[in-house]
Amino acid sequence: MRLDNLSVNIPDLLLEALTGIEDGIAIIDEHSNTVFANSAASIMIEDIKEEISKKIREVNHSSEDSLEFHHIRRAGRWLRYYVKRLSVSERVFFLFVVEDISDLKLAEQTISQLAHFDGETGLPNYVLFRDRVNMAIFRSRRNNSSSMVAAFEFVSKGGVSSIEESTIIDMTHSLVRGIRKNDTLCRFSRREFLLLAEDLKDYRNASTILRKALNAFKIWQENCGEFSMELRAGFVLLPRDGVDAEQLVNKAFASIQSSEARK
Repeated sequence: MRLDNLSVNIPDLLLEALTGIEDGIAIIDEHSNTVFANSAASIMIEDIKEEISKKIREVNHSSEDSLEFHHIRRAGRWLRYYVKRLSVSERVFFLFVVEDISDLKLAEQTISQLAHFDGETGLPNYVLFRDRVNMAIFRSRRNNSSSMVAAFEFVSKGGVSSIEESTIIDMTHSLVRGIRKNDTLCRFSRREFLLLAEDLKDYRNASTILRKALNAFKIWQENCGEFSMELRAGFVLLPRDGVDAEQLVNKAFASIQSSEARK
């Protein structure tokens, strides 16, 4: 589109556009001196001058004329920037574009949270748990170690009455306190939970971890006086009982039924 017929000064129009844009726009010379910067760029680049100089050197010594977007976190904000080499009147300058993408990063983190964690308890969901089991399977082969996949079922003793969500959430907090910090407790369904405990020495080690989790549940019962509920549990070991995540989970839940049948 030609602008020759407009009765305005084109440089003034461009300057006004660059000054008012929300993204940071700056032109920097080869010595990292700022030739031009709109108000947004002046604010956003103040704390990252050393980073800018480093990136300019990278572009200057590269066969490429530009450097793709990168992320920098400063003062709780996420910035994305782009540097492009310019040659004007036999001099080298660099176009610097910076954008505050904090809202975008927050949205990505929220989506990740929803995709991998239970919205009520904050525990990992089954998608994340399965990934961690698969990693445990890989590590067990590499390190010749064992891991436990335990299943828990939270039920009312009568088997009929409903259980309030707030009660389940409260009980969940007690289970978290009863497991090791590096173990993974997952909410599989509303009343069912899974536990992954890695780097175990033997069967007795797994039994000890499971017993501590059940003891934490008993302490919760005593503290809140909720004796109409019970927590059933069963577990399997990998690689002894399998090396497939789905199969291990199914076997862990099946072991609950086997334990109940033997009572």
